[in-house]
Amino acid sequence: MDNPFEASEVRFWSVKTMFNFLFKGLPRLIIVLIFLIILLILLIIFGKNNKAYYLLTQFSTLIIMYIYGYRNITITPETINIIKNSKAQIIVSSHALYMDALVLMNLFPDAKFIASNFVKDIPIINKLFERKGIYLSGDFKGNLTDLITEELKKGSKIIFFSAGVCHNPEYVLQFRSGAFVPKMTILPIHIKYNDNEYFINGEHDMCNHILNHISQSRNTYEVRALKEYELSDEEKTGDIEIFKENFRKYYANGFNLKLSQKTYKDHPYFKLMKKIKDEKN
Repeated sequence: MDNPFEASEVRFWSVKTMFNFLFKGLPRLIIVLIFLIILLILLIIFGKNNKAYYLLTQFSTLIIMYIYGYRNITITPETINIIKNSKAQIIVSSHALYMDALVLMNLFPDAKFIASNFVKDIPIINKLFERKGIYLSGDFKGNLTDLITEELKKGSKIIFFSAGVCHNPEYVLQFRSGAFVPKMTILPIHIKYNDNEYFINGEHDMCNHILNHISQSRNTYEVRALKEYELSDEEKTGDIEIFKENFRKYYANGFNLKLSQKTYKDHPYFKLMKKIKDEKN
């Protein structure tokens, strides 16, 4: 069955979850807000220095994840060595939760993200991402090829959530083309949370999901990496779709995941947006 967007609603308004929120989630939320304000002040003071900026953002991700209960972190020595020794400028990661950005900012402090435009409008978070974002428009349209090429020429590392949306991390969606247009070596990364926890906008209520997530006693995540994917001669000169599909199979086989025929356009949120747009027209 090919259903990477199947999701049951998180029950937040129950005695157990409300108790956890009042005694775990709420204190964590308050501490994180205070920490983010302190971080914002530090970024304003020291953020002009690139080294200080990257150290602050890397350190802050560890603190935020620790406050949110991420104590059980699994990264094998093999994965650490692959990441440490990788020369790849393009990194393709799974996307299950918005927490992915924090995990990857810690692992790749000097990398940039392909991100949605709405991130630029979130107070404090936009300051945290000030030098880390290459932004898509709100409807995910627009050509970023020139911006991506410019950053790669500078030697920048760029992180792509090539699926385009959060989904069940046991599936590999059809990928968007951005990471593959430059036809460069790619480092594959996979992140897994709390027995495969994931967020589906449109199926889950975002507020309930986040509050329930931060109210759990212990949150866990596991990071895995595969050896860099090197292009064959055929992929270097051939159709980008061949390269994209070969990499997708390498990613799925290497991480023991299921190949899906779905794309980000099959996501409930985008179906809802299309329906609203069609009704207006």
